[in-house]
Amino acid sequence: MIDRLERSLRDARGWLGRIELPESDEKDDASCDRAATRPADGSTSDGEPRSDGDPTGGAASSVGAGSSDDAATGWELADSPASKTLYDVVHGQDGPYACGEGGLLLHRGDDGWRVLLERGPGVAENTLRAIGATDDGCRLWFAGDSGALGCYDVADGHLSDYSAPMEKTSTWEAIAVTGKTDSERVRVANGSGEVLECIVEDGCPTWGAVVEPGGGSTITGLTAGPDGFYAVDTSGGAYLETRSDDSSERPSPSSDPRDGTPADTEPTDTSPTDEWQRIGVDNAQVNFQDVWADEASVFIAGADGIAYRYDPHCENWTPLSVGQGDLQSIRSIGSDAVAVASGGRLYERDQSVRWLARETPTEQSLFGLALARSSADVDAGLATAPVDVAVGAGGVIIERDRRSGSSGRDAGR
Repeated sequence: MIDRLERSLRDARGWLGRIELPESDEKDDASCDRAATRPADGSTSDGEPRSDGDPTGGAASSVGAGSSDDAATGWELADSPASKTLYDVVHGQDGPYACGEGGLLLHRGDDGWRVLLERGPGVAENTLRAIGATDDGCRLWFAGDSGALGCYDVADGHLSDYSAPMEKTSTWEAIAVTGKTDSERVRVANGSGEVLECIVEDGCPTWGAVVEPGGGSTITGLTAGPDGFYAVDTSGGAYLETRSDDSSERPSPSSDPRDGTPADTEPTDTSPTDEWQRIGVDNAQVNFQDVWADEASVFIAGADGIAYRYDPHCENWTPLSVGQGDLQSIRSIGSDAVAVASGGRLYERDQSVRWLARETPTEQSLFGLALARSSADVDAGLATAPVDVAVGAGGVIIERDRRSGSSGRDAGR
């Protein structure tokens, strides 16, 4: 009993060392230069303006209705306002945002989860499959079916529709964003293996060339890392576009196809690229679903419970046996790494090379995952709800409150 208590205390100190709450609301407000945060229509669901309130989301401990067994491992079922599938989730400055079927965009505020958009940026009910945030968390970009593409400004609730850029109307499968609001760099990829470059200057996007990093296989994952943008596809390919800070390499302005009637078909030719380089994975055993990069490693989530870890310094790939089911998303912060899979499965890496299965309060497949920001991010002013979030089929949302200090390391499935 004493040994277990000591382990629990060590775990609690470890989580609290990584996740710290901001000291006040002022840091959060200043970061986005806002006086209030509103939904896209400028009001709450009951028509009243929503104040900033607690920048940590306030309701983290009250949202969710998991059982006592769920609490033992930290993951609890949240009260979801959606019954449609949610495909992706990301932390914004004022809490997590999730996107999904029919153009849904959800936000977790101080009173729980609510619907911001019901029909997507173009009011066309095109499913949104990927979402990303600027480094300061003040702008969200999301993309999906039929070329749906848009962004949402946290500070003033401003929504912008950029659907079908460069006359691309096929499904966007993945998106990656890096940089601060109004100067971010965006990459969005589709089912034809194409990647579209976007540079934002003074709040307005400029579209670059459409390129094919691989041979045209569906690109299922994009991420922005310290070295540049990473992409993975369904043919076991991994690609890197090396980061460049040279302003001369920014894309030339392109006309906005939305000024006229969007094309029913899209160009079949793409520009060749020397910027994207294939970096793996030799003899890949499975299709890839997602990619994530942090300061130390790059992780790929694949089918059959297999992941790959890339060491950029040694340019080496290592396969990892994570568990069962097709891994759909993988995230890491420091030494923490989590993956979600079909059938409600969730895995967490312990302090060694092992991945442990964690109890979850759902059997619905999980598709999207977002981990709470690190204490360093919070210290830099990136306040957000201190929760890990996973979303999936049937609108399911599960959360783990980092403030509880429970990592669930002693509980496996």
